[in-house]
Amino acid sequence: MTIVAKSLIPLAAAAALAMGAGPVLAQAVGMGTGKQGFYTYSAGAAISKVASDKGLAMRIQPFGGTSAYVPAVNAKEVEFGLANELETSYAVTGTAIYKGKQQADVRVVSILTPLKAAFFVQKDSPVKSIADLKGKRVPVRYSSQRVLHTLTEGMLANGGLTLDDIQPVPVPNVAGGADDFAAGKADAFFFALGAGKVRETDAKVGGIRALEFDRDPKAIARARKHVPVAYALEVGPEEVGVTRPTRVMAYDYLVLTSTKVSEDKVYQLAKIMHENKAELVAGFKALNGFDPKRMTKDLSPVQFHPGAVKYYKEIGAWPPKN
Repeated sequence: MTIVAKSLIPLAAAAALAMGAGPVLAQAVGMGTGKQGFYTYSAGAAISKVASDKGLAMRIQPFGGTSAYVPAVNAKEVEFGLANELETSYAVTGTAIYKGKQQADVRVVSILTPLKAAFFVQKDSPVKSIADLKGKRVPVRYSSQRVLHTLTEGMLANGGLTLDDIQPVPVPNVAGGADDFAAGKADAFFFALGAGKVRETDAKVGGIRALEFDRDPKAIARARKHVPVAYALEVGPEEVGVTRPTRVMAYDYLVLTSTKVSEDKVYQLAKIMHENKAELVAGFKALNGFDPKRMTKDLSPVQFHPGAVKYYKEIGAWPPKN
């Protein structure tokens, strides 16, 4: 996703470096991301620039979505990638959207950030809550980001709705959902806060507003029937589409790799991330949510890569303290 205006120059530089096939990066490892405009593109570009600056040559490799590049990470067609905790669990166990397509070699390098997501509507829309989306046109399916269909079901359930309560608008990915909203083909769209596509859409339609994620225990329980890792997180007016403290749905994003990637490279990336948060945030503001003290947690049945475990043991962060 295109990043916030203040970060456009750092990201452009990062992407130019990461995408440029110059001799310096001839032996670069790859970082799988979504297309430009996706959260993962911005985050991956920032990580790739910092990694390259610190001695681990890395370039981003954009795909149509996580459903395309998680299998590529598993097969080491690209050495690293970014995906949320729920999709990673499905991939490793071969369940839900990965049923019959188990990605057993996927491993974790680090927790990246809580990814904060919401339904957005026009700022002057009569829709004031998720429950008010009943009968409205809402993006679904996400053919190249299939886990987002599940996330959408969880978000709707938080408001007491199911897919039967809305008018479904099939889209290929989150960018397609935002584009349909901007074109008047949908009444709401689902996206990660802090993403440039959110800012772009806000400008196109003259203002947007995030719908609050209900923190009532029963509402959270309904959401977790679809998204077991979901939790409510409060955000403020620093986010586009938020004018007052508002709770949104959050779930952790992870940096992934494969058992086929060397321990040395994984160790190096974990160390670079741990030691260089300021540089990561300079490349992509949303990485301010990255916590070097919270790079590990129990993700069972998903496992961390031995190279990452080696580094975390050295800094006293293994085993996970949660």
